[in-house]
Amino acid sequence: MGCMTRKLQSLLDKLEPEAREVVLASAQELLFPPDAQIYAQGDLVDGLYIVLDGAVKEFWQSEGCVQFVRLVGPGEILGMGELFSNAVHTCSAVTLRQTSLAWFAHPEIHKVFMRYPSLLLWIMEDLVRQLGEVRAALVKTVYVESAARLTRKLVEVAERFGKRASQGVVIDLKLSRDEWAALVGMAPETVSRVLHDLERQGWISLEGRRILLINEEKLCSQ
Repeated sequence: MGCMTRKLQSLLDKLEPEAREVVLASAQELLFPPDAQIYAQGDLVDGLYIVLDGAVKEFWQSEGCVQFVRLVGPGEILGMGELFSNAVHTCSAVTLRQTSLAWFAHPEIHKVFMRYPSLLLWIMEDLVRQLGEVRAALVKTVYVESAARLTRKLVEVAERFGKRASQGVVIDLKLSRDEWAALVGMAPETVSRVLHDLERQGWISLEGRRILLINEEKLCSQ
């Protein structure tokens, strides 16, 4: 059994066996190096992507303005909304590290949806989860103090994408201050100030765009 098949099986365990086998047979594995474009805003939608390994950022741009949208990690879906409502991608997707994806061609995945509604329900569950995250982020933007929002986001990203080191957990996604600011709904200047405050307290260490979480207990308590 191939590595892609094993990973997909664990993600599709809610589907009935026949539907799962059809989905596995329809999947193609795509491998991307870091900083590779999976698709660009305005590209024709060609199918659905499930992240198996790695990390991807989605962003939107207009008239020179670039807006970071979200981080996507293993088990999460790319291109889902557009699959149902748009002929073109509304965001661009770029890898942050070496990434493997399961790709399902547009016509094939629609045929599977028609035959197996359980797959469509599984997709909808992920969409509802995304909407819930957006709603929670909006509430935090209004009610949670900026430093706490950033420390909580650091812990969340470290849990999803961090690598354990001797001194702590390393976040090596090479996100800019503007991108961190978009993730937590803060001004880039505020992000820089909070990060340097955390570094002065000895809770984190900044190494360019790499962030080392040293005192996870303190960060989690914020």
